[in-house]
Amino acid sequence: MYRSRIPRLTNVLLVLALALTLLLAACGSNTATASEQVSTATPVPTATATATVAPTATATPAPTATTPAGTPVAMAALPTEAPVPTPQPTATPQPTPTPVPRPGLPVRLVIPSIKVDAAVEQVGLTPDGDMDVPKDYHNVAWYQPGPRPGEQGNAAIDGHVDSKTNTAVFWNLRNLKPGDDIIVIGDDGVERHFVVKSVESYTTGDAPLQRIFGPTTGAHLNLITCDQSSTFNRSKGGYASRLVIYTDLVP
Repeated sequence: MYRSRIPRLTNVLLVLALALTLLLAACGSNTATASEQVSTATPVPTATATATVAPTATATPAPTATTPAGTPVAMAALPTEAPVPTPQPTATPQPTPTPVPRPGLPVRLVIPSIKVDAAVEQVGLTPDGDMDVPKDYHNVAWYQPGPRPGEQGNAAIDGHVDSKTNTAVFWNLRNLKPGDDIIVIGDDGVERHFVVKSVESYTTGDAPLQRIFGPTTGAHLNLITCDQSSTFNRSKGGYASRLVIYTDLVP
């Protein structure tokens, strides 16, 4: 009975050993699979990640410049040569105007139509504020504070119409007519011609001083004397009216 039980025990052990072998084989297979899973989960460095990239012409950044606005600009985009400046138009120099010399001081007055040829004195204002008169009854007087005959403005020359004993230089002034010629000779030797425009008479105190002496854009010469056709005031020693001859410079 005892001997017959050994083969059975042996058989049992063989079965257990086979089962254990199969179990171990199965466990080894699972371990390998886990190892493979770990291996695939860890990224393997690639050749491109570790390889040294050869430098190229475009890999090196180009030097930059700064525009006035502060924006970096690649130097390659800038011109290689300095820009040629655009010529600026130059102003045409204007000729300096030549100063026009003033007319000479009047030294002589000639009125051919009434046979006047008189020396010219220079006068200012009287203490009463009137234009003064020449000292010599045969002379005329130019109002020196005003413009010279031939200058822009109203030049004025006066003269006596008579004296206590005889006629004076402007006795025939009332006979002038528009268009008559009047000549003023300056100390520069130049003769300046004026043409009569009108003959006017004003009572004393009513004469238009602005028209006779005031500023104007033209060049005029106004001749002044007493109007002997008006009433003579013996107490004042003068006539009641004034005669004014308006003339224009002949270009």
